[in-house]
Amino acid sequence: MTAPRRDRVLWSILALAVLLRTAVACWPVLDHADELWQYLEPAHHLSAGPWVQTWEARAGARSWLLPMLFAGPMAIGHAAAPATLLDLILPRLVCVLIALGAVLGATRLGWRLSRLHGLVAAFVAAIWYELVYFGPRTMSEPIATACFLAAAGLLLTERDARRTIAGGVLLGLCCVVRFHYGPAALVLAIAAARLDWRAWRLLAAGGGVALGESALADLAAGATPFLWIVRNVTLNLVADRSADYGVSPAWWYLKALFDLWGWAGIPIVAAALVGARRYPALLIAALVNLAVHSLVPHKEYRFILLTTTLFVTLGAIGSVDLLLRFAGRGRARVALLGAAWLLLSAGCGALGSSAHTWGNNGRLIAAWRLAGRIQAACGVGIYRPARPLVASYTLLARNIPIYQYDEPDAAAARQSRAFNLVFSPWEHRGAFSGYRLVGCGDRRKRDACVFERSGPCIESALDAPFEVNTVLKRKAL
Repeated sequence: MTAPRRDRVLWSILALAVLLRTAVACWPVLDHADELWQYLEPAHHLSAGPWVQTWEARAGARSWLLPMLFAGPMAIGHAAAPATLLDLILPRLVCVLIALGAVLGATRLGWRLSRLHGLVAAFVAAIWYELVYFGPRTMSEPIATACFLAAAGLLLTERDARRTIAGGVLLGLCCVVRFHYGPAALVLAIAAARLDWRAWRLLAAGGGVALGESALADLAAGATPFLWIVRNVTLNLVADRSADYGVSPAWWYLKALFDLWGWAGIPIVAAALVGARRYPALLIAALVNLAVHSLVPHKEYRFILLTTTLFVTLGAIGSVDLLLRFAGRGRARVALLGAAWLLLSAGCGALGSSAHTWGNNGRLIAAWRLAGRIQAACGVGIYRPARPLVASYTLLARNIPIYQYDEPDAAAARQSRAFNLVFSPWEHRGAFSGYRLVGCGDRRKRDACVFERSGPCIESALDAPFEVNTVLKRKAL
């Protein structure tokens, strides 16, 4: 069997994986608020100064590990090309590199069985739309998923001290990036070490390295290491703070999977069950992760990205087993199998419930960048925003004050001279005299527009209650 390092087909697949994820990294969308306000906004604080603090940031309920990781690339992007999106793209490219861990992990799991298993697993991981879309996202779930699958590729194939320690590091990173994946990581650790106490010591040594990295990141940010886990659990699960953003029944993820995959889920799950005969621990880990998240009242589809990724990986391996059993080997048959996976991926991505995410928050990015390019800007007043949280120093890319006013604060907003830019939906364009329209994030749905007046900014004590972080604290946002 050809060694993976010398296989030209595999290198082509890896190049395709990088190309697809890089293209998504450059696409000006934000999948979810957390991508910006929980990770990039703290990273902007580390690299540039002011930031918009959500309630979780104020409570210290998030790790500083990922913001530390993103801060350097953000600073480089802003310094090199401040008028572009480079400061957003560079952290995403870091995520692209990390996301390759999922592709390489799937490849190793398949290659252990045969070259064909390895190539098909690599191809499916490279083109599957969830992995392509989430790979460049600056969020914990795709990073933790990549670490888990890379660890599985090391721990479930060849066993030696070096790979076991590396697998422990990756499992540790998976847990400190997203501690909710801890039970699934424990399943993998048990499958890898079993009753081999030396293997457990090596895994623990690797995990200790990951814990040390997380602790150092917290200390560098002035936080107590791992206290964020206690506060996250206490606030979100005990105090039920996350329920403010919606609750769903335990079976909601099954419905979400059907909405996402539709009838394509049947062949995926069927092939995954066949593939699970090769790696039963991965199926158990996927189901454990699904069960853990099903018990949490607040649910979002991306929370179970690890589960869907494991199903797709096992499905890719199982599909080769089915091909060899019922159709036999042959280039045409293998090509048809690859085409089938490509069709499933494209169909689910274009027609499933996630199809709308490809355009998420593009208007918000464009409007803030428009405001940031106005050289005379000395302050921004957000007036009656379409959503409670729209302010972002990351997107503005300028260290100028931001204020926020809702409908009851209209009089205070009109009297203030603390800002010379207004960020507001188009429908409120007549609320301020002396302002001209600069532009909107989108010409059709104009819910994020920028208006400018001439003259300086003059701040007074009356403006302090409307500073954006003061407003968010008052609203408990």
